Amino acid sequence: MMRAIGLYAAQSRAAIRTSFSDRGNFAIQVGGMIVNDIFFLTLWVLFFAGFRSIGGWTLPDMALLFGLTMSVVGISGVFFGGYRDLAATLLRGELDALLTQPKGLISRLLARESIATAWGDLAGAVFVLGVFARLQVADIPALLLAIAAGTTVYVSAAISFASLAFWAAGARSFARDLTDFTLLFSSYPGSIYQGAVKTIAFTLLPAGFVVLAPMGMVRDPGLQTLALVVFGAVVYAAIAVGLFHLGVARYRRGASPSL
Repeated sequence: MMRAIGLYAAQSRAAIRTSFSDRGNFAIQVGGMIVNDIFFLTLWVLFFAGFRSIGGWTLPDMALLFGLTMSVVGISGVFFGGYRDLAATLLRGELDALLTQPKGLISRLLARESIATAWGDLAGAVFVLGVFARLQVADIPALLLAIAAGTTVYVSAAISFASLAFWAAGARSFARDLTDFTLLFSSYPGSIYQGAVKTIAFTLLPAGFVVLAPMGMVRDPGLQTLALVVFGAVVYAAIAVGLFHLGVARYRRGASPSL
């Protein structure tokens, strides 16, 4: 386990250094993402200036949701950036070289890349959570757990979607679309989700476990909300690992994905 963690850390550091290599391009990408996040934040500030609340949600609630979302995307992009185009990596046959190396396929695939724009999301998250979310010092432990759980679910969902590449050659764009839609699904107040849509948000597209359930734990900490968040993270991580290794077993047998 320690060897696998050390290998992941070394690869992740190398990927981060690579993302810093072109400092001009890095600054443009980070700055562009910060501007993008500020734009969306401004829209919500203007919205709540006029309507005050929507379904019981106020600006601090929306800021917490927005800040958690940016934190999840930022951490995922900086430290697990390989998730973004994992399906394409599998379809290009890049798994072949890794199969002859020590265990830890998933961690090595995730550590292959660090996304520069993710630093902009992290900077925006710190600003939004610190200024608009009305958090107290006592909320910090729950906030950190919420970010960790949300990141686990988000990356796990991306791995699960990308694993479809073991069975279908057209999975590259489909996997990215599902991952993006999960993120989009996570960025709206939970009060708008009802019935079948809410069921989908907590199952097939786990938007509910990426941000909504973790947010509930921060606002209303307790054993029930804690158990729900931890349960979601463990279940989706297990599904991702199971699907990926099921696909690897098929790949080892020489089976090619069908169109």
